[in-house]
Amino acid sequence: MATEKVLKDVCGIYSRLFDHRAVLQSESKFMVKEFESKRNDREIPKLKELAYRVNKIQQKVPDCIQLGERLQILLDGVKNARHSCHDIVLREEIDEQSAKRDTLLQQTNKDWEDFVQEMEKQSERIDKEYDEKAQKLREKYGVTASDTSPTAAASRV
Repeated sequence: MATEKVLKDVCGIYSRLFDHRAVLQSESKFMVKEFESKRNDREIPKLKELAYRVNKIQQKVPDCIQLGERLQILLDGVKNARHSCHDIVLREEIDEQSAKRDTLLQQTNKDWEDFVQEMEKQSERIDKEYDEKAQKLREKYGVTASDTSPTAAASRV
């Protein structure tokens, strides 16, 4: 018996805390009564206008959804175009770097060829000076060109 009273009290407390149907129904009835009595149908044209606008909006919703899908397709196309442009810019930068690299390679090759030609000129100049000095020494000591040949030197020994 005591448990029944406790259970009844708990159910009452629960319904007061969490079940608001009765309160909401009374509030709704009060609001409708106030709306009807105080406004005297002054709001009917506004409500009709609102109903008309809501109908128009409902008719345009499918078109808006289709436009949204088209916009998504357009957005995807723009993203693809942006990626393509980015790839083109990267390729151009790589081409510019390649062109710079080729220019540097050509300049390096030209510098190397100039260096090799200069070394050949220096070598020829040194050989020419050596031959002139050797000739002067031969004339000074009376050595003939045939005496300096390797076969002549080998026969003397």
